[in-house]
Order: sequence, then structure tokens, then C-alpha cells
Amino acid sequence: MQKLKNFIRAFNKKYGYLEISTPLLAKREVWETSGHWEHFKDDMFILNMDDREAALKPMNCPSHIVVFKNRTRSYRELPLRLADFGVLHRNELKGVIGGLTRVRKFQQDDAHIFVTEDQIEEEYERIFEIVERFYSIFNLSYKFRLGTRPEAFMGDIETWKKAENSLRRILDTKFGHGKYLVAEGDGAFYGPKIDILMTDALGREWQMGTIQLDFQIPKKFNLKYVDSSGEEKTPVVIHRVIYGSLERFIGILLEHTNGALPTWLSPVQVRVVTLTDRNVDMARKIHENMLAHGIRSELDMKNNTVDYKIRDAEMQKVPYVLVIGDKEEANNTVAVRAHGKKPQFGIKFDDFLVQIRHEIHEKK
Repeated sequence: MQKLKNFIRAFNKKYGYLEISTPLLAKREVWETSGHWEHFKDDMFILNMDDREAALKPMNCPSHIVVFKNRTRSYRELPLRLADFGVLHRNELKGVIGGLTRVRKFQQDDAHIFVTEDQIEEEYERIFEIVERFYSIFNLSYKFRLGTRPEAFMGDIETWKKAENSLRRILDTKFGHGKYLVAEGDGAFYGPKIDILMTDALGREWQMGTIQLDFQIPKKFNLKYVDSSGEEKTPVVIHRVIYGSLERFIGILLEHTNGALPTWLSPVQVRVVTLTDRNVDMARKIHENMLAHGIRSELDMKNNTVDYKIRDAEMQKVPYVLVIGDKEEANNTVAVRAHGKKPQFGIKFDDFLVQIRHEIHEKK
């Protein structure tokens, strides 16, 4: 999970996001103001804190709103992009809990972007750039779906129409009219959204990321910024996640790849296997060399046959196995077995090191 976080952090840094950390709990009044108490209460874990009701946060948006509101803001600060990997809790029904794809405690690559109305379309284009680059690296196919005003919505219909028209115009411009799905009534209670639907290796669709357009919650919190003429205006908030739930993304990616994660993401990238006890010193030296170069290496010196060790590594989908025997030690080489492929003998370790470092860097 840390590798996935760091991966999206690189995108956030490139696109000007500021990472923050917000409290796990928020008092009832915050959730009442945001509308979650009325529209989302049944899915929240509620408890008493200092003789008053509070809730574990099911999403980060009210916390980010409070951060925005902690001082006077100028139009020059917008777009203000806040990112957060805070732990979230949702009181999901027992019947819908399943593996990693639906859990009660999870994390998202969550972000909230405060913009002027004139900045909405440009900011969506920047987010689409992240999405296209991100999903191509994972070799995942995806499409977009517009979710419109639900029955239980917050705010006035005219503002909803304006928000929906903005998203339709963005999608039509980017992909063409009719080139995306529409789910009537599937928006969030505070605004319409564009969902990212991913298709896995079995042809199943999963809703992953979402990009929501919110005119309502900023009004509820009376958010303001000062425009170029010195007047106070209310910003618009774009709620954005690319992974969606990190736990769900990991679960789906494991199924999509049949557990054979790309080398840069694999928890163990190389396993070093000894042929005999005589080869332990060289194997340890190679293992430590890889660790020093930031490669996630394991050293298998268990008292098992080489065939067993290799089979075990294959079953665990380790990308590379290096076998060290007397011949390799004498020639200062390694036998390299890439997952699912035949071994290559007589490979100089330095050459392998260059190869795997290049592979990891290139894929990232």
C-alpha cells in the first residue's frame, strides 16, 4: 500500500497538490453542516466524545473544508488542491462486506480542489491527464460514467442543473457526445459526478475513482475567497479520487494480474536462492547489495531442495529468482529465472542489477 501511496504522491506533487492530515473524528455539528448527518448518518460510526456526539469520518471533505476556512483566502490561491490519505470508516452492512473490495476501514487517494467557476473545466482536464497516465501504467481499461441528481439531494435544483451541464459539456468536449455512460440519479447528495469504471481481466466492471462537482457544501459552510475586485465569492469544490479505495484497488489488481504484480509494485522483487550451504556467503552479499540499491530482496537459505525453493517462489509470483551455486560462485555470475520463464545462466550480477533497476524505473 505504501508503494501505491508514493506512486500517486508523485502525481500529486507534479500537479500541485498539498498533502495534509486531518483528524479521525469530527463533532456532530460538522456533519450536520455538511449534510452528511441527514444523508449519510446510517453509514457512519457514531460515538460520544466529551458528552457530545461525534463520528469517525467516512470521507475527508468536511475536514478539508475546515482547513480552507481557517483563514481568509485570495483568488490568487485558487485552485487550492488538498490531498489526504486519512483512514476512513463506513458502517457497511454485513451482507455487502467482501474481501478487500468492500471493507469498513479503508484509505483513499483523496483530494479536494477549491476552484472558481471559471476554473472548473481546466481543472477537470488536469485530472483527466492524471487518470490517463495512471491507468495506462497499470494496463487497465476504463470508461467514464456521469451520475446525475439523486432523489435525496441537497441544495437547489437550478444549481444542480448548472453543475450537471458543466460535467456534460466537459465530457462532450473531451470524449464526444454519447461516448460515455449516464447513470440517472446516481450522483452524490451534494453534486453530480464522473465515475471511473475499470474493467478487469475477467471482464467485470468496478467503480474505482470519482470526480465530483460540488456547489452545495461550500455554501453550507459559507466558504469565501476574495476575488480580483475585492469582493467575496464562494468557491466550488471538486472531490477527486483516482484509485478509489486503496484496499479495493489492491484486491482488483491482484485478481487482474492473477497475483503476478509488476516488478516495481511486487512486495518481494527478487528472491536469492542457494544451491548448497557453501554458497551462503555469496548469496548474502548479493542480497545485501540489492537491498542497498532499494530492491526488495529476500534470501532463501532454508533446508529444502533448489527445485522446492524455485517452485515456492513461482507460486508466490516473485518476479525474479537468483540461484547461486558453485558454478555461479566460481564465475561470479547468477542464474536468473524470471517468473513463468526458463532460467538464464551465466548472467553477471552487475548486469542483472542494471536491468532490474531500469525495469523498475521505466514502469514507474
